[in-house]
Amino acid sequence: MQTETGKLGVKCFILAIAFLLASCAPKKEEVWVWPPPPEKPRIKYIASYRGETDFKKVDILGALLGEPAVKIELMKPYGVWAKGEKIYVVDTAFNTVFIFDLKEEEVKLVGRFMGAVNIAGDNKGRLWVSDAKGGMVYAIDEEGKFLMGIGKNKLKRPTGLAIDEKRNRIYVVDTGEHNVKVFDIESGKLIMTIGKRGSADGEFNYPTNIAVDRRNGNIVVVDTFNFRIQIFTPEGKFIRKFGQAGNRPGDFYRPKGVGIDSEGHIYVADAAFDNFQIFDQEGRLLLFVGHAGSGPGQFHLPAGLYIDENDRIYVVDQFNRRVQVFQYIKYPED
Repeated sequence: MQTETGKLGVKCFILAIAFLLASCAPKKEEVWVWPPPPEKPRIKYIASYRGETDFKKVDILGALLGEPAVKIELMKPYGVWAKGEKIYVVDTAFNTVFIFDLKEEEVKLVGRFMGAVNIAGDNKGRLWVSDAKGGMVYAIDEEGKFLMGIGKNKLKRPTGLAIDEKRNRIYVVDTGEHNVKVFDIESGKLIMTIGKRGSADGEFNYPTNIAVDRRNGNIVVVDTFNFRIQIFTPEGKFIRKFGQAGNRPGDFYRPKGVGIDSEGHIYVADAAFDNFQIFDQEGRLLLFVGHAGSGPGQFHLPAGLYIDENDRIYVVDQFNRRVQVFQYIKYPED
């Protein structure tokens, strides 16, 4: 005959199983859009990714027995790039690249650097990683094999990266030198340098991130400690600037990642505001997304930002240790 203690143990076990099954059961899908109804939505939240737990099923028995689970999880992400069903994230704590393969539902780590910061990919399958401590930009393949390096003795503290496939160029923000250096992506030859330290048009004060406008090749640079965005032609000619230090919508305080969608809207993540703001080409604020928190569309120190060819927006949510993915919504009448 079972003792009362034994019966209680069985009941607890059954309840624990039921609780875990309930927590794993599919929940009703919620939709997060900006601006909220009744306005026409322009940005839609898609998903968040942190690591292997996004794909692997819960080991119920192992969890009940208290067995430790070895997981690959983001620790301190910063740079992000994406193509197709893969998301590439630089983790500055591990100094490596996380590859989220959404199709295969797996995560792997590739490459090892001294001070990895940002990432960009080209149409030949190369992943370019800026190494701020090494003073170089390295190209690796998806297995982590070293392919080539650029910037030796020419870069002081490389951070932001952007690639112009049409012109066969890679743009490197050299935060330590307060400029943007442009290299031929095949030979590694330095083509030109844009800017110097200062606050005048075309000058920078600790720039950090950069994006290329796929429509015309113009480059958009986050001039972080001048609290502004600057836009240049592909040849480095200053076009315009916008932004100022402040805490009102449209101002900047700690601007970080930047991206440009297919219609030319400019997205800027601000680590102090815990959001990203969207501007037109003239610098007029159109919309902002997010506030402090850990839910969908909420941030804790947003950092890198990238927009792919399908207008999917990838934002690194650094202290929440994740990447959030959004979709820019276009309408036929636009």
